[in-house]
Amino acid sequence: MKFVSLIIITSSENEDKVKKIAKSGGASGATILQGRGTSSDEEKKSFFSLTFEGNQVVIIYVLEEKLSRNVLKQLHKAIEEKGIDALGFIMPISHIVGLDRSLIKKFADSIKTEDNL
Repeated sequence: MKFVSLIIITSSENEDKVKKIAKSGGASGATILQGRGTSSDEEKKSFFSLTFEGNQVVIIYVLEEKLSRNVLKQLHKAIEEKGIDALGFIMPISHIVGLDRSLIKKFADSIKTEDNL
């Protein structure tokens, strides 16, 4: 079983919407970091064509790889259809310790269920 980190950066105003989207994709339990974007009046800073000003949140999920792709697809759909400003990406995790055993069992059962479809 391969785990990855799904990282989503969005405005504080969109935090609850993004968490609901992730939950609908199967994610649960995240670490949320508060941040602040910077810009000046003359020039607005952007990252991949998204302008980040004011309070931002970084939402970090540790998920099984297949599940993370499903959540990312749900986020992409919301960005395209509902115009939510967010940036999401997946990073591999090479070594991990300390995960709840019940969570690992849930992921394993999910994979078995998908394989049986």
